[in-house]
Amino acid sequence: MSYDSVRLDEQMRVLDYSIDWFVLRYNAITQLPPFLRVNPARQTLFLFPGGTASTLKRATKAWDPAGPASQVFNYRVVFGNVPALLGGKARDLRMRRLLDGSYRDKRDRIIIADGLVNVFGVTPYLGFLIWCLLKQIDWFVFPWDWRRRVDDVGTFFIDRFLPHFQERVQNECNNADPLADYSLIGHSAGGLVVNWILRNVAPHPGNLRKVITVAAPFYGYGGQLHRWFEGDPLVNGFPPFTPDYTQGIIKALSSFPGCYSWHFLPEDFYNANPVDFQGGPYPLPSYPSVDLTTNIPADPYDPQPPDERYPTKAQSGFDKFELGKAETLFADFTSPLSAAQAAKFVNIRGDTTANNTLNTTTWDLVPPIEPSPIADRSITPGDGTQPAWTTRDIDLARQVPGNVITVVGGDAEHSIILDSPQTLAQVAAVLGIP
Repeated sequence: MSYDSVRLDEQMRVLDYSIDWFVLRYNAITQLPPFLRVNPARQTLFLFPGGTASTLKRATKAWDPAGPASQVFNYRVVFGNVPALLGGKARDLRMRRLLDGSYRDKRDRIIIADGLVNVFGVTPYLGFLIWCLLKQIDWFVFPWDWRRRVDDVGTFFIDRFLPHFQERVQNECNNADPLADYSLIGHSAGGLVVNWILRNVAPHPGNLRKVITVAAPFYGYGGQLHRWFEGDPLVNGFPPFTPDYTQGIIKALSSFPGCYSWHFLPEDFYNANPVDFQGGPYPLPSYPSVDLTTNIPADPYDPQPPDERYPTKAQSGFDKFELGKAETLFADFTSPLSAAQAAKFVNIRGDTTANNTLNTTTWDLVPPIEPSPIADRSITPGDGTQPAWTTRDIDLARQVPGNVITVVGGDAEHSIILDSPQTLAQVAAVLGIP
């Protein structure tokens, strides 16, 4: 079998353990006496965590192209716990693109997503999951490999995971159909996945009630530009306590096709929709990325001059092919919604009222790439990570403005917004949960 076939089979095998727990919870709620039923109408809610919120594990041995059709592996965490984050293991997340456009993991060691990150005992979405339990919602956390393109993740979820999930639950829960009434909710970059699914899968399997995004960067944000030159402070290392892994992290990040979709929006899209971006409660008065010297727009998808904005392939592994693929994917993210799609779509965004979210950036020319040519230039209202102007879909705001919901105050901060009582109350109202 091919590398990709084995990788997807392994991902399904690992997800089966989470399905076991779903079945256990589902049957436990079914057996409750009627007077203990808080939410008698059953519905399934799939959570797509934010980018970097899913734990990634790496096989302890390489895939063998001459091996048996069924290869089973053991795994170790390379992203998602303290030893991995501090020990430079994120460098082993590096990928390589083959001539046919497919990707393999470093040294052909398969990497799979398995659960949520856990740093010093802190796991994201704990408040959300406790709320789901108290409301007797049939929830499933779908960990995903945030290194890969959103369309790859969405296709796997629809084509491979959902049919298998539905069959298992029906077989083990007295023929109950978990897709008779289900919704998708995606936080941060997970919102881009559910956005893509909404726009690209028609008809959806089963009865899809709602697709909810929470703090999703539809039009990108300034943080991604920094990563091509600076790596990521979360995993770069902390000298003198740990070695400096910055260059290895930059090369790993440059190999992730999924990260190329986190850029600021293309300039032509901004110019084609001036009223939507320059008006409303959270305006973006001008294009957010400009040249340091001339103040002329510097489009991350079409940088000018083209060979003097990003590091070269030799310097960091930056892949202009993936930049082009990401621009095509952006067109998918922002394609017009049908009336039926808009009715199912809900965007929840945050405004901490601290007016402290990084907004516009300036670029200098490269090479050299040190020091970093990227500098943040202004701040704007938002959730501390994502500006409020990027976390709503403009087509949805035109068609169904009531489906764009703003959570305001201290609990609107990006990392905790899905756990906040305000957000949970809005999700309950959207899903009709008492």
